Amino acid sequence: MQYAYRRKRVILHGIQVKLIVALLGIVAAVAIVLVGESFIILRNNAFAQKVPPELIDSLTRQSLWPVVITGIVLLIASLWALILATHKIYGPLYRLRVYIKKLCDGEPTDELRFRRGDAMHGLKEIYNDLRKSLEKTLHYDYGEMVEVFSELQQILDKVYANELKEKELSDSLQHICDRLAKALDKTSEAIEKE
Repeated sequence: MQYAYRRKRVILHGIQVKLIVALLGIVAAVAIVLVGESFIILRNNAFAQKVPPELIDSLTRQSLWPVVITGIVLLIASLWALILATHKIYGPLYRLRVYIKKLCDGEPTDELRFRRGDAMHGLKEIYNDLRKSLEKTLHYDYGEMVEVFSELQQILDKVYANELKEKELSDSLQHICDRLAKALDKTSEAIEKE
């Protein structure tokens, strides 16, 4: 349901809006300069050919509305083109953000995929490599690690209080090392399988 809703609406993020406004401003400024320059050139050529000033003013007024309407249509078309163009950048960033958020929350994710026309396919490869590396470390048994570190803390407390003899200390540390080795073996096996 959420996927269908997201696909039907235009996603405009703050940075995307700023980019669109900046580019649209450039398009509008260039259009205004070109239209103004065209009217100036038309006027100068008409004066050079000795066309009466009343006729020049009449032609300028008559051609003003078609130019304004065409400019508005082109501005709207430019806006739509800019939205589509920036989606090729911000669409992948949005998907990457969603996947990273899931990964941070500890949820498993599939490999990140972008659409054919999307930009930034290099990000996909970086994320997928990162995801594989993180999955390898998830093979540690968290509960086992907590117990090992708790046991280490208890041993350190006893050493500090001089409650352990050398043999007990050696045996306790050997037991901890064995448990850590088992956890590392699990991770090594998971890494070798891939």
